[in-house]
Amino acid sequence: MTIELPQLTLQQKWETAEANLIYFIVCGITYAKSHGQSAEDFGTWAGQVAAPFWDEEKSKGPLGLIEGISTNKQQFQGFEMEILSESEMSIQARMKSFGENSIHQFFKSEVSVDEYIQFFDNKWVAIADYMGLVYRQHMEGDWLVFTVTKK
Repeated sequence: MTIELPQLTLQQKWETAEANLIYFIVCGITYAKSHGQSAEDFGTWAGQVAAPFWDEEKSKGPLGLIEGISTNKQQFQGFEMEILSESEMSIQARMKSFGENSIHQFFKSEVSVDEYIQFFDNKWVAIADYMGLVYRQHMEGDWLVFTVTKK
């Protein structure tokens, strides 16, 4: 007997990677919740773990974090990001389609869309703090609007 393993197309690889990423975020949030913590707590922890990897972007100020978020979120099919305003001290942008629809469709009994979004809020707050920045976000319809400002 010869076993033939699946050979995924690039599109299938992308879909699998995106699903695995969302799955691991859900695992982290549910693990935190099972230990009396929250999605926010897990987000802060994840951001603190990731922060040292942002050293190269520190010198770019708000643009470094904005570019990094854009790069990270492009792994989600259908992801959109737009710059709303910019100055030397601050950049405001908005984004959508970074996995929240999958949470609603597949994981809503384990993690709410709000918890998923709060995970990312705290993750970006922790990374921004490490970079000497302030990150703030809020929802406007389907868009997550956020501002990154120098401290």
